[in-house]
Amino acid sequence: MKVAFPHMGNAYIPLRALVEHMGVEAVVPERPNRATLELGARHAPEFVCLPFKITLGDCINALERGADTMAMVCGMWACRFGNYGHVQHLILRDMGYEFESLLIGREDPRTVWEKVKPAVGRRAFARLLGAAAVFRAKAAAVEEIERLARFARPREEKAGRTDALMERYLARVDEADTIRRVHELRRELREEFAALPLRRENGVLRVRIVGELYVLLEPSLNFDLVRRLGSNHGVEAQPILSTYRWLLSPLWLDPFLHLSSSRARRVSRAYLPYVLGGEEHMTITGTLDAPRQGFDGVIHAYPLTCMPENICRTILPHISAVRDVPVLGLCFDEHSSTVGTATRLEAFIDMLRSRRRRGGSGP
Repeated sequence: MKVAFPHMGNAYIPLRALVEHMGVEAVVPERPNRATLELGARHAPEFVCLPFKITLGDCINALERGADTMAMVCGMWACRFGNYGHVQHLILRDMGYEFESLLIGREDPRTVWEKVKPAVGRRAFARLLGAAAVFRAKAAAVEEIERLARFARPREEKAGRTDALMERYLARVDEADTIRRVHELRRELREEFAALPLRRENGVLRVRIVGELYVLLEPSLNFDLVRRLGSNHGVEAQPILSTYRWLLSPLWLDPFLHLSSSRARRVSRAYLPYVLGGEEHMTITGTLDAPRQGFDGVIHAYPLTCMPENICRTILPHISAVRDVPVLGLCFDEHSSTVGTATRLEAFIDMLRSRRRRGGSGP
């Protein structure tokens, strides 16, 4: 069995560990790029959302690399993400590819387990528990690396040192073969980041990023938004969602994640009392909380035809006015350009700095 899964940020690191520690080969496609998007868009329905197109391109790349099993997590409720795996696999089979499907979240877990168990071999359940422990450890390590980099990038004295440190530790965590080694790397990581020469605070702007999960976490889709804000504009950008949250929430490996999700639904109930199946409650609550938590502004990033986030888009202007927090909407599709996004970001950051100088009020 050669299992493949689409990219989403750095999620491939813990996912590869999960698959390989079960004794199964993982096939990781190349990082998504413009060619990946064009390949997926060529075979996808025209008006489906952008994450569908780019993950379809990922699937094609993985099958071309020899994968014989495609794994896909499927959402629930009204969001089309719940049907991604099923529809994508129909398209791939129509294209002539032959493979086994693992639709996690739609299929009965026992059905998925019966497909995987023969490839895992003896002591399958024990190997699954061990693989889950390594998976959790690496997901937490990736989360810490990204968090430290987001803080250091806009404050570093020498541009590029944070990114180099981040890439080095992501590669080392990916290569680590034991939980003990992952913990050692995290200790080394903290020491190196603590020794990184940083400028004094000097009024660093802080921006929260809310919106659809894939757009928030996949740099190739959002034009590397977090890195661009930190390196080019000296802004600390904090996405409301993370790889760690996306990976561990469905598996109930961290109960605190469910507490924060419950709070988000409770806080946003006055604006959105229904569950739509996306990240809508995190988007609303993240924007409501932004002024209290010290953020100067909010960026709402979402794909063109995303139903949950387009509903949020109609609510956020009211929250922006009531909470006196500027909100910039960035809508992405395959026709979005780096230049257009950069121009809007520059104007938004200039406006935030102007507000800061005036004392934080006004448009």
